[in-house]
Amino acid sequence: MSVIPQLLAALKTIGFRRCEEQPSSSHLVIEGNLDTRFGGVPCSARIDRTFQTFPLVQLTPVPECLLPVAPHIGPSGSLCYIAEATAVVDIFNPIGQTLAALEQAARVLDQVMAGERVDDLAEEFYAFWSNLQFFSDVDSRETGAGVLLQIGDVFAISDNPERTCAKLAHLPGKLRELPWSIDRVTTKTVPRPKSDAWPPETVGDLLAWQRDLDDACRRKVEARIAKAYRKGRTFTIIVIDSPSIPYAFATLDLLKTPRESSRDQRLPIYDVRILCLNLCRIDDAFVTQRNIPGQPTLAGLRIAMIGVGTIGGYLGEMLAKAGAGTAGGELMLVDNQHLEPGNVGRHRLGANSSFRPKATSLAGEIKRVMPGVNVRPIVHDAREVNLEGFDLLIDATGEQALGQWLASKFSQKTPLLHVWIEGAGVAVRSYVSSHASEGCYRCLCDYERQGHFVAVEGGVETLFAGQGCEGPYVPFSASVSIQAAALGLDSVMAWVGRKAWPGLSTRVLSRTHEASHADCTVLKRAGCPACAS
Repeated sequence: MSVIPQLLAALKTIGFRRCEEQPSSSHLVIEGNLDTRFGGVPCSARIDRTFQTFPLVQLTPVPECLLPVAPHIGPSGSLCYIAEATAVVDIFNPIGQTLAALEQAARVLDQVMAGERVDDLAEEFYAFWSNLQFFSDVDSRETGAGVLLQIGDVFAISDNPERTCAKLAHLPGKLRELPWSIDRVTTKTVPRPKSDAWPPETVGDLLAWQRDLDDACRRKVEARIAKAYRKGRTFTIIVIDSPSIPYAFATLDLLKTPRESSRDQRLPIYDVRILCLNLCRIDDAFVTQRNIPGQPTLAGLRIAMIGVGTIGGYLGEMLAKAGAGTAGGELMLVDNQHLEPGNVGRHRLGANSSFRPKATSLAGEIKRVMPGVNVRPIVHDAREVNLEGFDLLIDATGEQALGQWLASKFSQKTPLLHVWIEGAGVAVRSYVSSHASEGCYRCLCDYERQGHFVAVEGGVETLFAGQGCEGPYVPFSASVSIQAAALGLDSVMAWVGRKAWPGLSTRVLSRTHEASHADCTVLKRAGCPACAS
């Protein structure tokens, strides 16, 4: 039975009624007033008849006090009153949900009219700036020049065309480097729209707006437009890199009033029309910072990972997406083995990498998904590789002998993280020592042989499968490898962020086992052959 009649009856109690014109059978359109402390504001609302989305509210018309721009008010009067990602649609309470949505819309509108949400304008800058999208792949945050690329119908601003083309290689169309001037300037001021005419339509409008925001930036912008004019360029793009977002504009006909001679110093540029550009960032710094805003990344660091097996395959890609190998840093992958077909089921690499060096194949995969990363494969035994001078070493081999060798060589001078899987996927563990008083990986191994710091109660039973000619094989699924890699990444990010993190971390995966102890710090063991002085 339809709930629309009951809904209309409930809406009538708060002053809303069904509109005479219903342009779509999929939505119910109603009209009424949103009550604010400044009086009722006329609006219409489109209600999804399936009640799977929130009502769309539009002011009819937008109050004069909110013109020409106001936070949460779209160009056509649409009111943004709820963040859909943070609200749950209740399909079992359509009437209550609709009434609550209109109440929230009135509350937000009231705050906007009272000037209480002006700061939100900075966050909504692009909602008012432009819908014409350009990609931005610029690593440098300094003032400088750039290149404009075109791939089919897509445009991109870049400071490294080869890297940008690799990122956009999946798009259809032929690559062209356009001969148009690109200038990048920086500002320390977060952009926000003006309270009168917006967005700017001419060079003069834009410079006047910039004068109020950051006059030093205004002078840089003006100088670059003047330079383009004097060089006889009809079209130029200016990118302004702010602390929050980059934004840009293009001049449409810079030479509409040309100079009479080279000695003519006039600058008839201020009434030249501009086109605002919406920049979609695809640079590595943005990609790596996007999910952890304000936190340190691995950008600029030299990181070497030994072992590109079932753990390292996934961890290597995670490290790259956390910034390893970007901003002048390096991600080195060390593994002298080839991928066996039987390992494909739980490895990051696929069948197309069978019988190929794992380090080289993973480096290629990382370059495919993160073209800007500096990743270097080393197809040699780790004992033959120069591992000096790195900011972090990661042992993802799960081999105790190699882990202990690494501890003896580097535990006293280079941060060293070990990540491994216990038994047949019973638990995953990581170990790192960050203080001179803490034990190394060999210390931990010795303690475990004495029954201390074991992963689970009763210890882990060694289980092998396929002990014929193919050799011992420890059975566990790819999900175990991924969870080990995730623990490794968490440990790395705690290290780079200088967060409190236990030296020994354990995550028990088996429901038939219990952890034997909490995560903890392991003290140095007297007489350890690896780290004892």
